[in-house]
Amino acid sequence: MNIAWKARLGQAMVAATTAWGLLTSAQAQSVQGVTNTEIVLGTHQDLSGPVSSIGSHLRDGLQLAVDDINAAGGVHGRKVRLIVEDSAFDPKKAVLATQKLVNQDKIFALIAPLGSAPVQASMNIALEQDVPLLFAGTPADFTYKPFHKLKFGLAVPYGEQVRAMTKYAVEKMGKKKFGILYQDDETGQNVLRAVEEQLKVHGMAVAERASYKRGEVDFSSQISRLKAANVDVVMLGTIVRETAAAKMEARKQGWPVDMMVSQAGMYETVIKIAGEAAEGLYAMAQYLPIRTQEQTPPLQAAVKRYQDKFNKEPDDGMVYGYLAMSVFAEGARNAGKTLNQETLVKGLEQIRNFKTVFAATPVSFGPNERLGSRSAILTQVKGAKFVPITGPLDY
Repeated sequence: MNIAWKARLGQAMVAATTAWGLLTSAQAQSVQGVTNTEIVLGTHQDLSGPVSSIGSHLRDGLQLAVDDINAAGGVHGRKVRLIVEDSAFDPKKAVLATQKLVNQDKIFALIAPLGSAPVQASMNIALEQDVPLLFAGTPADFTYKPFHKLKFGLAVPYGEQVRAMTKYAVEKMGKKKFGILYQDDETGQNVLRAVEEQLKVHGMAVAERASYKRGEVDFSSQISRLKAANVDVVMLGTIVRETAAAKMEARKQGWPVDMMVSQAGMYETVIKIAGEAAEGLYAMAQYLPIRTQEQTPPLQAAVKRYQDKFNKEPDDGMVYGYLAMSVFAEGARNAGKTLNQETLVKGLEQIRNFKTVFAATPVSFGPNERLGSRSAILTQVKGAKFVPITGPLDY
Protein backbone atom coordinates (compact mmCIF):
# COMPACT_ATOMS: atom_id res chain seq x y z
CA MET A 1 0.00 0.00 0.00
CA ASN A 2 1.63 3.26 -1.16
CA ILE A 3 1.96 6.34 1.01
CA ALA A 4 -0.68 8.34 -0.91
CA TRP A 5 -3.24 5.53 -0.54
CA LYS A 6 -2.50 5.23 3.17
CA ALA A 7 -3.00 8.96 3.57
CA ARG A 8 -6.34 8.85 1.74
CA LEU A 9 -7.46 5.84 3.81
CA GLY A 10 -6.51 7.61 7.03
CA GLN A 11 -8.44 10.71 6.01
CA ALA A 12 -11.49 8.57 5.19
CA MET A 13 -11.33 6.84 8.56
CA VAL A 14 -11.09 10.17 10.38
CA ALA A 15 -14.05 11.50 8.40
CA ALA A 16 -16.08 8.38 9.14
CA THR A 17 -15.24 8.54 12.84
CA THR A 18 -16.19 12.21 12.96
CA ALA A 19 -19.46 11.54 11.13
CA TRP A 20 -20.28 8.66 13.50
CA GLY A 21 -19.53 10.87 16.48
CA LEU A 22 -21.80 13.59 15.16
CA LEU A 23 -24.55 11.05 14.45
CA THR A 24 -24.22 9.54 17.91
CA SER A 25 -24.32 12.99 19.47
CA ALA A 26 -27.40 13.89 17.46
CA GLN A 27 -29.11 10.65 18.46
CA ALA A 28 -28.25 11.28 22.10
CA GLN A 29 -29.97 14.65 21.88
CA SER A 30 -33.00 13.48 19.84
CA VAL A 31 -35.21 13.90 22.86
CA GLN A 32 -38.65 15.44 22.47
CA GLY A 33 -38.60 19.09 23.50
CA VAL A 34 -34.80 19.35 23.76
CA THR A 35 -32.49 20.87 21.14
CA ASN A 36 -29.00 22.30 21.35
CA THR A 37 -30.49 25.73 22.08
CA GLU A 38 -33.87 25.16 23.72
CA ILE A 39 -35.91 23.21 26.29
CA VAL A 40 -39.65 23.25 25.64
CA LEU A 41 -41.95 22.81 28.64
CA GLY A 42 -45.74 22.85 28.81
CA THR A 43 -48.43 23.46 31.38
CA HIS A 44 -52.20 23.77 31.63
CA GLN A 45 -53.68 26.31 34.01
CA ASP A 46 -57.13 27.59 34.87
CA LEU A 47 -57.15 30.95 33.08
CA SER A 48 -60.91 31.34 32.65
CA GLY A 49 -62.61 29.10 35.22
CA PRO A 50 -63.36 29.04 38.96
CA VAL A 51 -59.74 29.21 40.17
CA SER A 52 -58.35 31.50 37.47
CA SER A 53 -57.19 33.80 40.26
CA ILE A 54 -54.66 31.09 41.12
CA GLY A 55 -53.98 29.85 37.62
CA SER A 56 -53.09 33.21 36.10
CA HIS A 57 -50.60 33.99 38.86
CA LEU A 58 -49.14 30.48 38.81
CA ARG A 59 -48.59 30.82 35.05
CA ASP A 60 -46.95 34.20 35.58
CA GLY A 61 -44.70 32.81 38.31
CA LEU A 62 -43.57 30.08 35.94
CA GLN A 63 -42.86 32.65 33.23
CA LEU A 64 -41.02 35.01 35.60
CA ALA A 65 -38.71 32.14 36.57
CA VAL A 66 -38.20 31.32 32.88
CA ASP A 67 -37.18 34.92 32.27
CA ASP A 68 -34.73 34.84 35.19
CA ILE A 69 -33.26 31.50 34.09
CA ASN A 70 -32.82 32.65 30.49
CA ALA A 71 -31.37 36.01 31.54
CA ALA A 72 -28.71 34.09 33.47
CA GLY A 73 -27.73 32.12 30.37
CA GLY A 74 -30.30 29.34 30.43
CA VAL A 75 -29.52 25.77 31.40
CA HIS A 76 -26.15 24.69 29.98
CA GLY A 77 -26.69 27.21 27.20
CA ARG A 78 -30.26 26.14 26.41
CA LYS A 79 -33.06 28.68 26.81
CA VAL A 80 -36.32 27.51 28.38
CA ARG A 81 -39.58 28.06 26.46
CA LEU A 82 -42.94 27.61 28.19
CA ILE A 83 -46.19 26.80 26.35
CA VAL A 84 -49.40 27.44 28.32
CA GLU A 85 -52.89 26.07 27.68
CA ASP A 86 -56.14 27.00 29.45
CA SER A 87 -57.92 24.09 31.14
CA ALA A 88 -60.64 26.31 32.69
CA PHE A 89 -60.37 23.82 35.60
CA ASP A 90 -62.26 21.32 33.44
CA PRO A 91 -60.86 17.76 33.32
CA LYS A 92 -62.00 17.26 29.71
CA LYS A 93 -60.28 20.46 28.59
CA ALA A 94 -57.18 19.45 30.56
CA VAL A 95 -57.05 16.17 28.60
CA LEU A 96 -57.26 18.02 25.29
CA ALA A 97 -54.65 20.53 26.42
CA THR A 98 -52.24 17.79 27.46
CA GLN A 99 -52.72 15.91 24.20
CA LYS A 100 -51.84 19.09 22.29
CA LEU A 101 -48.81 19.84 24.44
CA VAL A 102 -47.43 16.29 24.22
CA ASN A 103 -48.30 15.33 20.64
CA GLN A 104 -48.31 18.63 18.77
CA ASP A 105 -46.03 20.96 20.72
CA LYS A 106 -43.66 18.09 21.59
CA ILE A 107 -42.87 19.29 25.10
CA PHE A 108 -40.05 17.76 27.13
CA ALA A 109 -41.97 17.89 30.43
CA LEU A 110 -45.37 18.90 31.80
CA ILE A 111 -44.73 21.33 34.66
CA ALA A 112 -47.02 22.55 37.45
CA PRO A 113 -50.40 21.83 35.81
CA LEU A 114 -53.15 23.10 38.11
CA GLY A 115 -55.91 21.28 39.96
CA SER A 116 -56.60 17.80 41.31
CA ALA A 117 -59.35 16.80 38.90
CA PRO A 118 -57.71 18.27 35.75
CA VAL A 119 -54.32 16.73 36.57
CA GLN A 120 -55.71 13.34 37.54
CA ALA A 121 -57.64 13.17 34.26
CA SER A 122 -54.69 14.14 32.07
CA MET A 123 -51.45 13.03 33.70
CA ASN A 124 -51.24 9.55 32.15
CA ILE A 125 -51.27 11.06 28.66
CA ALA A 126 -47.87 12.52 29.48
CA LEU A 127 -46.45 9.64 31.51
CA GLU A 128 -47.40 6.98 28.95
CA GLN A 129 -45.29 8.84 26.39
CA ASP A 130 -42.31 9.28 28.75
CA VAL A 131 -43.03 12.97 29.30
CA PRO A 132 -42.16 13.80 32.95
CA LEU A 133 -44.99 15.11 35.14
CA LEU A 134 -43.35 17.66 37.40
CA PHE A 135 -44.73 19.43 40.46
CA ALA A 136 -48.46 19.42 39.71
CA GLY A 137 -50.27 22.33 41.31
CA THR A 138 -52.29 20.22 43.70
CA PRO A 139 -51.47 18.66 47.08
CA ALA A 140 -53.16 15.38 46.06
CA ASP A 141 -51.29 12.15 46.81
CA PHE A 142 -51.38 10.98 43.19
CA THR A 143 -48.80 13.64 42.28
CA TYR A 144 -46.12 11.37 43.74
CA LYS A 145 -47.83 8.04 44.54
CA PRO A 146 -47.67 5.32 43.46
CA PHE A 147 -43.98 5.64 42.65
CA HIS A 148 -43.21 6.45 39.02
CA LYS A 149 -39.72 7.39 37.89
CA LEU A 150 -41.03 10.40 35.90
CA LYS A 151 -43.56 11.72 38.44
CA PHE A 152 -42.40 14.27 41.03
CA GLY A 153 -44.62 16.08 43.54
CA LEU A 154 -43.87 19.41 45.18
CA ALA A 155 -46.99 20.42 47.12
CA VAL A 156 -47.39 19.03 50.64
CA PRO A 157 -50.33 16.59 50.29
CA TYR A 158 -53.81 17.44 51.50
CA GLY A 159 -53.72 14.39 53.73
CA GLU A 160 -50.59 15.36 55.63
CA GLN A 161 -51.69 18.99 55.95
CA VAL A 162 -55.18 18.11 57.12
CA ARG A 163 -54.11 15.42 59.57
CA ALA A 164 -51.61 17.84 61.13
CA MET A 165 -54.17 20.62 61.60
CA THR A 166 -56.81 18.16 62.85
CA LYS A 167 -54.35 16.96 65.47
CA TYR A 168 -53.63 20.58 66.40
CA ALA A 169 -57.36 21.30 66.72
CA VAL A 170 -57.82 18.39 69.12
CA GLU A 171 -54.66 18.73 71.20
CA LYS A 172 -54.06 22.49 71.22
CA MET A 173 -57.49 24.01 70.61
CA GLY A 174 -59.51 21.48 72.59
CA LYS A 175 -62.04 20.83 69.81
CA LYS A 176 -64.54 18.07 70.54
CA LYS A 177 -67.10 18.07 67.75
CA PHE A 178 -65.90 18.20 64.15
CA GLY A 179 -67.88 19.10 61.06
CA ILE A 180 -66.63 19.10 57.49
CA LEU A 181 -67.64 20.98 54.34
CA TYR A 182 -66.02 19.42 51.30
CA GLN A 183 -66.03 19.50 47.51
CA ASP A 184 -67.48 16.29 46.12
CA ASP A 185 -64.45 15.25 44.07
CA GLU A 186 -60.91 13.99 44.66
CA THR A 187 -59.93 17.28 46.31
CA GLY A 188 -62.63 17.14 48.95
CA GLN A 189 -62.53 13.38 49.40
CA ASN A 190 -58.85 13.63 50.27
CA VAL A 191 -59.67 16.10 53.04
CA LEU A 192 -62.59 14.04 54.32
CA ARG A 193 -60.48 10.87 54.54
CA ALA A 194 -57.64 12.68 56.32
CA VAL A 195 -59.96 14.20 58.95
CA GLU A 196 -61.61 10.83 59.58
CA GLU A 197 -58.26 9.03 59.84
CA GLN A 198 -56.79 11.52 62.29
CA LEU A 199 -59.92 11.71 64.45
CA LYS A 200 -59.87 7.92 64.69
CA VAL A 201 -56.41 8.20 66.28
CA HIS A 202 -57.99 10.37 68.98
CA GLY A 203 -60.97 8.05 69.44
CA MET A 204 -63.29 10.53 67.73
CA ALA A 205 -65.40 10.73 64.56
CA VAL A 206 -66.81 13.43 62.28
CA ALA A 207 -70.10 14.67 63.75
CA GLU A 208 -71.55 16.12 60.55
CA ARG A 209 -70.69 16.19 56.85
CA ALA A 210 -71.87 18.54 54.11
CA SER A 211 -70.72 18.31 50.51
CA TYR A 212 -71.11 20.43 47.37
CA LYS A 213 -70.49 20.12 43.66
CA ARG A 214 -67.42 21.76 42.12
CA GLY A 215 -68.17 25.38 41.21
CA GLU A 216 -70.99 25.91 43.75
CA VAL A 217 -70.70 28.92 46.05
CA ASP A 218 -74.13 29.06 47.72
CA PHE A 219 -73.55 27.24 50.99
CA SER A 220 -76.60 28.41 52.92
CA SER A 221 -78.03 24.89 53.36
CA GLN A 222 -74.65 23.29 54.13
CA ILE A 223 -73.73 25.89 56.77
CA SER A 224 -77.22 25.65 58.30
CA ARG A 225 -76.78 21.88 58.54
CA LEU A 226 -73.39 22.12 60.22
CA LYS A 227 -74.64 24.84 62.55
CA ALA A 228 -77.65 22.73 63.56
CA ALA A 229 -75.26 19.89 64.44
CA ASN A 230 -73.55 22.30 66.88
CA VAL A 231 -70.02 21.45 65.75
CA ASP A 232 -67.27 23.54 67.31
CA VAL A 233 -64.93 23.48 64.30
CA VAL A 234 -65.49 23.09 60.55
CA MET A 235 -62.75 21.48 58.48
CA LEU A 236 -62.89 22.80 54.92
CA GLY A 237 -62.22 20.65 51.87
CA THR A 238 -62.55 23.77 49.73
CA ILE A 239 -60.57 25.87 47.28
CA VAL A 240 -60.40 29.64 46.99
CA ARG A 241 -63.88 30.97 46.18
CA GLU A 242 -65.54 28.24 48.21
CA THR A 243 -63.43 28.98 51.28
CA ALA A 244 -64.46 32.62 51.10
CA ALA A 245 -68.10 31.67 50.51
CA ALA A 246 -68.13 29.37 53.55
CA LYS A 247 -66.76 32.08 55.83
CA MET A 248 -69.16 34.66 54.44
CA GLU A 249 -72.17 32.39 54.90
CA ALA A 250 -71.22 31.55 58.49
CA ARG A 251 -70.94 35.27 59.22
CA LYS A 252 -74.30 35.89 57.54
CA GLN A 253 -75.90 33.27 59.79
CA GLY A 254 -74.27 34.78 62.87
CA TRP A 255 -72.21 31.67 63.55
CA PRO A 256 -68.64 32.47 64.74
CA VAL A 257 -67.36 28.90 64.38
CA ASP A 258 -63.66 28.19 63.81
CA MET A 259 -62.87 27.04 60.28
CA MET A 260 -59.66 25.37 59.10
CA VAL A 261 -58.46 24.82 55.52
CA SER A 262 -55.44 23.40 53.70
CA GLN A 263 -53.11 25.40 51.41
CA ALA A 264 -55.62 24.86 48.58
CA GLY A 265 -57.95 27.37 50.20
CA MET A 266 -55.58 29.81 51.90
CA TYR A 267 -54.58 32.18 49.10
CA GLU A 268 -54.90 35.91 49.79
CA THR A 269 -57.69 36.01 47.22
CA VAL A 270 -59.84 34.49 49.98
CA ILE A 271 -59.31 37.65 52.04
CA LYS A 272 -60.00 39.87 49.04
CA ILE A 273 -63.32 38.09 48.41
CA ALA A 274 -64.50 37.55 51.98
CA GLY A 275 -63.26 40.79 53.53
CA GLU A 276 -63.87 40.94 57.27
CA ALA A 277 -65.57 37.55 57.18
CA ALA A 278 -62.15 35.97 56.53
CA GLU A 279 -60.85 37.05 59.95
CA GLY A 280 -59.95 34.12 62.16
CA LEU A 281 -59.66 31.56 59.35
CA TYR A 282 -56.99 28.93 60.09
CA ALA A 283 -54.98 27.69 57.11
CA MET A 284 -52.00 25.45 56.49
CA ALA A 285 -49.18 26.91 54.40
CA GLN A 286 -46.23 25.35 52.58
CA TYR A 287 -45.14 28.87 51.66
CA LEU A 288 -46.16 32.17 53.18
CA PRO A 289 -48.16 34.82 51.31
CA ILE A 290 -45.87 37.44 49.82
CA ARG A 291 -47.11 40.22 52.11
CA THR A 292 -46.28 38.08 55.15
CA GLN A 293 -42.75 37.23 54.03
CA GLU A 294 -39.67 39.11 55.14
CA GLN A 295 -39.14 41.84 52.55
CA THR A 296 -35.53 41.06 51.65
CA PRO A 297 -33.83 42.90 48.75
CA PRO A 298 -33.90 39.78 46.50
CA LEU A 299 -37.62 39.32 47.22
CA GLN A 300 -38.35 42.97 46.53
CA ALA A 301 -36.39 42.77 43.27
CA ALA A 302 -38.37 39.71 42.14
CA VAL A 303 -41.66 41.41 43.00
CA LYS A 304 -40.55 44.49 41.03
CA ARG A 305 -39.74 42.36 37.97
CA TYR A 306 -43.16 40.75 38.28
CA GLN A 307 -44.94 44.11 38.53
CA ASP A 308 -43.03 45.52 35.56
CA LYS A 309 -43.69 42.50 33.35
CA PHE A 310 -47.33 41.77 34.20
CA ASN A 311 -48.52 45.20 35.35
CA LYS A 312 -50.19 43.80 38.47
CA GLU A 313 -49.44 42.87 42.03
CA PRO A 314 -48.18 39.31 42.62
CA ASP A 315 -50.43 36.84 44.39
CA ASP A 316 -49.58 33.63 46.20
CA GLY A 317 -49.90 31.35 43.17
CA MET A 318 -46.88 32.99 41.59
CA VAL A 319 -44.68 31.73 44.44
CA TYR A 320 -45.52 28.12 43.60
CA GLY A 321 -45.00 28.72 39.88
CA TYR A 322 -41.64 30.37 40.44
CA LEU A 323 -40.57 27.59 42.81
CA ALA A 324 -41.63 24.83 40.42
CA MET A 325 -39.74 26.25 37.46
CA SER A 326 -36.68 26.98 39.60
CA VAL A 327 -36.61 23.40 40.89
CA PHE A 328 -36.82 22.10 37.31
CA ALA A 329 -33.89 24.29 36.30
CA GLU A 330 -31.84 23.05 39.26
CA GLY A 331 -32.52 19.44 38.30
CA ALA A 332 -31.70 20.13 34.65
CA ARG A 333 -28.42 21.79 35.64
CA ASN A 334 -27.55 18.75 37.74
CA ALA A 335 -28.34 16.57 34.72
CA GLY A 336 -25.39 17.99 32.78
CA LYS A 337 -25.19 18.92 29.10
CA THR A 338 -26.94 15.75 27.93
CA LEU A 339 -30.56 16.32 28.91
CA ASN A 340 -33.05 13.49 28.64
CA GLN A 341 -35.54 11.78 30.90
CA GLU A 342 -32.94 9.64 32.62
CA THR A 343 -30.48 12.44 33.31
CA LEU A 344 -33.25 14.78 34.49
CA VAL A 345 -34.45 12.18 36.99
CA LYS A 346 -30.93 11.77 38.34
CA GLY A 347 -30.52 15.54 38.47
CA LEU A 348 -33.74 16.03 40.43
CA GLU A 349 -32.80 13.21 42.82
CA GLN A 350 -29.65 15.17 43.76
CA ILE A 351 -31.59 18.21 45.01
CA ARG A 352 -31.26 18.87 48.75
CA ASN A 353 -32.79 21.74 50.74
CA PHE A 354 -33.40 23.91 47.69
CA LYS A 355 -34.86 27.40 48.23
CA THR A 356 -35.68 30.46 46.16
CA VAL A 357 -35.95 34.12 47.16
CA PHE A 358 -39.49 33.38 48.36
CA ALA A 359 -40.13 31.97 51.85
CA ALA A 360 -41.18 28.33 51.52
CA THR A 361 -40.26 25.03 53.08
CA PRO A 362 -37.05 23.65 51.47
CA VAL A 363 -37.23 21.11 48.65
CA SER A 364 -35.37 17.79 48.60
CA PHE A 365 -35.69 14.64 46.48
CA GLY A 366 -33.92 11.29 46.37
CA PRO A 367 -33.88 7.95 44.54
CA ASN A 368 -36.84 6.76 46.62
CA GLU A 369 -38.37 10.16 47.41
CA ARG A 370 -40.69 11.76 44.87
CA LEU A 371 -42.28 14.35 47.17
CA GLY A 372 -40.19 17.51 47.51
CA SER A 373 -41.60 18.84 50.78
CA ARG A 374 -43.53 17.33 53.69
CA SER A 375 -43.75 20.19 56.19
CA ALA A 376 -46.29 23.01 56.54
CA ILE A 377 -47.13 25.60 59.16
CA LEU A 378 -50.46 26.77 60.54
CA THR A 379 -51.46 30.36 59.85
CA GLN A 380 -54.48 32.45 60.85
CA VAL A 381 -56.05 35.51 59.25
CA LYS A 382 -55.39 38.45 61.54
CA GLY A 383 -55.76 42.04 60.37
CA ALA A 384 -56.45 40.89 56.78
CA LYS A 385 -53.18 38.90 56.61
CA PHE A 386 -52.28 35.22 57.01
CA VAL A 387 -50.02 35.25 60.07
CA PRO A 388 -47.99 32.15 61.05
CA ILE A 389 -48.96 30.83 64.49
CA THR A 390 -46.91 27.62 64.61
CA GLY A 391 -43.70 26.16 63.29
CA PRO A 392 -43.78 23.12 60.96
CA LEU A 393 -46.49 20.65 61.97
CA ASP A 394 -46.85 16.93 61.46
CA TYR A 395 -49.19 14.27 62.74
